[in-house]
Amino acid sequence: MTLKTRCQSIGSAFGEAMTCLALALRSSLRPGIVMRSSLLCLLAFGLWSWLFYNHFELISIASGYLSLFIVGGGAVLGFIPTGGGLGLGGVGAGGGFTGVASGAGVLGMLLIYAALLTLAVIVLLYLSLIVLSIRLALRWVLMGSLRQRALQQYPHLTQQTRGSAKLLSGARYFVAPWLGLGIGPLVCLLVPVINGALLIVLLAYLNVRFLTAPALSGIASGSEQLQAVRQQRGAMIFFGLLIFLIALVPVLNLLVPALLGAGSCHLAYRGMERAQSPAGAVCAPQVSLPPL
Repeated sequence: MTLKTRCQSIGSAFGEAMTCLALALRSSLRPGIVMRSSLLCLLAFGLWSWLFYNHFELISIASGYLSLFIVGGGAVLGFIPTGGGLGLGGVGAGGGFTGVASGAGVLGMLLIYAALLTLAVIVLLYLSLIVLSIRLALRWVLMGSLRQRALQQYPHLTQQTRGSAKLLSGARYFVAPWLGLGIGPLVCLLVPVINGALLIVLLAYLNVRFLTAPALSGIASGSEQLQAVRQQRGAMIFFGLLIFLIALVPVLNLLVPALLGAGSCHLAYRGMERAQSPAGAVCAPQVSLPPL
């Protein structure tokens, strides 16, 4: 894949994520949905705020160790600038003091990097746990209403005949996200320097990926759902990252549960439409923002 093609794919995925976010906002603006979404968000915020307040020392120590691991690995591999290198060589009759001073300066710089990264890890961990707990409760609190509202814009999906199920691909659809949740974080942490960014991307994707099953339940078989996910994988990543960003915005973050559920539904349904388009044919126009 050429650089131009890759950039176009990334731009298309981001545009799809923004479109689904707008559709999700439209689907969420109902008094009952807004109230339940706000209560769920406040409950998750209160729970994790209380836990972080009471166990902040333990969380800080764990985040500090993780940051030292990331910074140390990046410095050893040369990805993090240290000015004079990590070695303390050159300590001799004429250069002992210079070598020790250089080593102390490098160590101090790495500690500053680790301290700043520790703060970032704590904030990201706090935010990720809030969004994760919202996603876990969303299926029973809001998903039914959000799915019903989203499906009103895709009536042909409920009227079509389901295709024959393929056992292997259907099993992959349900097992893959659990494998990603179990093994993915460990794999991300083994990558130096960018392991934190990779972990955020993975969690953002999985938060949306786990909601495609309830969104498409009774509409498509496991193999058909897997095809829809393949069509929208990039958009799911961007949408999950947008949800993380919205969670940082006061007041607007009260809509995070509703936006996450409704957006996942729209991503899944639009992915189904694309997967059902004949090969080589132009996709049918997808649902856009409906008029008031």
